[in-house]
This record gives sequence, structure tokens and C-alpha cells, in this order.
Amino acid sequence: MTTKPGEVLLLTQEDQTAAAVRSVLDAEAPPDSASSGPSSAWRLDTADICGSMLDLRARLSRRPMNGHPRVALVDIDRDAERILSELSVVSLTYLHTWFIVVSKEFDERRVLHAMQAGARHYLRKGAIAVELDRVLEQVLAHTPQTAARLGTILSVFSCSGGCGATTAVVNLAGELRQAFAQRVLIVDLDPHYGAAATYLGVKGRYGIAHILSREGPIDRPLIESTALSHRAGLDIVLSPATAEADAGISLDYRRLPPALEACRESYEYVLLDAPRLPRPVVADLAAASQMNVLVLQLTVRDVTFAGALVSFLAEQGISRQRILPLANRFRRRGPSVKLEEGRQALGVAALHPIRDDWAEAVRSANRGQPLCDVAGRSQLRRDYRRLAAHIHEFITKGGA
Repeated sequence: MTTKPGEVLLLTQEDQTAAAVRSVLDAEAPPDSASSGPSSAWRLDTADICGSMLDLRARLSRRPMNGHPRVALVDIDRDAERILSELSVVSLTYLHTWFIVVSKEFDERRVLHAMQAGARHYLRKGAIAVELDRVLEQVLAHTPQTAARLGTILSVFSCSGGCGATTAVVNLAGELRQAFAQRVLIVDLDPHYGAAATYLGVKGRYGIAHILSREGPIDRPLIESTALSHRAGLDIVLSPATAEADAGISLDYRRLPPALEACRESYEYVLLDAPRLPRPVVADLAAASQMNVLVLQLTVRDVTFAGALVSFLAEQGISRQRILPLANRFRRRGPSVKLEEGRQALGVAALHPIRDDWAEAVRSANRGQPLCDVAGRSQLRRDYRRLAAHIHEFITKGGA
């Protein structure tokens, strides 16, 4: 059969296991490579070998190469119960990755646990040399030759109430839609206020709580039927605070990963307005996001909170290149913390300023439209346009 390249990631701390996998993938292809087996269609670079689940999650968060199939081999021998428990969460986040558990041991209980954790196959280490090719061939056989291009998730976290995170979400969404002709979805995860709907002047019966509470699979039709259209190319999924039928329904965060994957199937960009969330949920959203935007003001309180959040995300294996802090309502004179001081305190390469222009921001909110639609020549709008261009370039170049 005709094959196409695929990507293999390997979680292991054993050099022998890594060498066994690499020997299969590096096997010399036969002369008629057009009909060769999967060993000529897969690759394993040194950077694709992960020493921990955090490393694996960081690698999975990058886009697959040109939409090609991706497999993650997970060695569970170091701590089977813990690794399989972590895999049960990761497999829900990355539904389009095939997870294959590898282990020296092989018994019914362990195989069942691996399948329950989301593994598609269980492979004994002693059989890697003779069985891995066949398993990878099955992956190719079940992968469409033209893989669907999945959209990009951007999480926007706030460092204090009223720091302007929702304003950033709405205006980034507007710029990505207008400048790059992208289909964009805002998902409002704020269970208390739901300011995104108010900002855009939309009302509806159902929102994200409805999606997460539904029995059965969360799929593309469910997302598209629940999302409300603000205008062509810009949709929103309401928070339970603003969806009429969702009042009082708690968000089931365990079902967020498959919901976000379904969103990615319909939209080029999915922006999450994500304030006041539990730390485990923040970690999961950050791992699923290609860029994590932290909105703060240059106050001691916000900078301190943002620094702690940057450290927390780094501890979860999130590359600092995927953390983008915004100094909102920036003024060159007056803030208690200077821009460069804030950048150094956060330990990041750049702290992007969004200038203080209260009049234009209020005019945009009163009109129920992003700045690009009501104040196209304002300096504040230009800041968001530059920010969107920076994010778009980072994503199209493959991220970090």
C-alpha cells in the first residue's frame, strides 16, 4: 500500500527500549519504497523521546507534521499505576493520537487497565522488533489519506478580576477573523459572569454547560448547533452565567478535552476565556493550548500572581515560549511596576503592552463589537492587531 510519513513519540527512560523502537523505524526501506511497510513511513528523532508525562504532553501540544498521523508509545514499567492514570487524562485531550502502551509484563488485568486509559494497543517490549511494524501499518490503514486540519486553541487567563481578559479575548478573536480570514470560536468558561456574551451583545439558551452535561459523545454537530453567531466567521459558546437554560449547571471539567477537540474540527482558532478556574483545570487547558495568554496589569499584585502562574505552567511542562503575558492598560507613566521590571519578574522573553485607551474600549463594548469593527484606526486596535499577527506567525511556524 502507499504510505505517508507519520510521527512517533516515545515516553521511556530506558535506553534499550528507545534503541529497539528506533531500530524498527530506521530499518532500511526496500527498493520499491512505494509499497514498503511502515518502517519507511515513520520517524523518531531524539527530541521525540520523552522522559516524563509532562514532556510528552508538551510534545503532543505541538501540531502534527502537516496533519500526518501521530503515535505515542508509552512505557509504563517505571510506575504502571501512576502512568496509566495520567494517560487516562492525556488520551482524552489528544483524541487524534494513537496511544500504544509498552511493557515487559503482559497480563489481562494490565491490558484492561491500559485500554481503559485510552490505549489503542498493548505491546510487549520483547516483541517490538517483530510487531511494531504491523501495529504502525494498522494506524496508517485507519488514518484518512487527507487528514483533517485541526484548529488552534488559545487559553486566556486573567491575573485579577477586572484586568481586561475578556476584552483581550474578544479583540484577539476579531483580529484573527478579519486579518487572516479565519473561522474563530470564543468559549466562555467563566461560570460567574460570562462577560464575553455581554461584550458582544448576544443571548441564547444553551452554552458550554449544556455541551459538557450532555450524555453521549461530544462531536462537531453538537458544538456547531450550540454556538451562537456574532457575525460571519465569529461564533461564541456561552458561559452558564449567560445561557438561559444552563443556569445552575456546574461545569464538568472532565469533559472539556473532548469538547475542545470537537471545537478544533470546526474552527481555525478556539479562544478560551478562562478566569477563576481550579489549578488542575488550568494545567489541562494549558497543555491543550498552543498559546497561553496571561492578562495582567502592572501592579504588584498582578505581577506577583502572574509570576506564580508562569512558574506553575512551567512545572507542568509548558514551554515558556507558549506563555504570552499581556500588560493591559499600559501607560508609560504612572504604573507601580515598569514594563521591563515586570518582564524580569515573570522570567519571560517579552511582556507585550496593550495601551490604556479607556474611551475606545468603552465605545467598542457599548457597540457590542470588537475594536477592528468600530475603531479601526485607534492605537488600541493596532496593539491587538500586532498581537494577533504575532500569535498567528508563531502558530503557522509550528509553535514551540
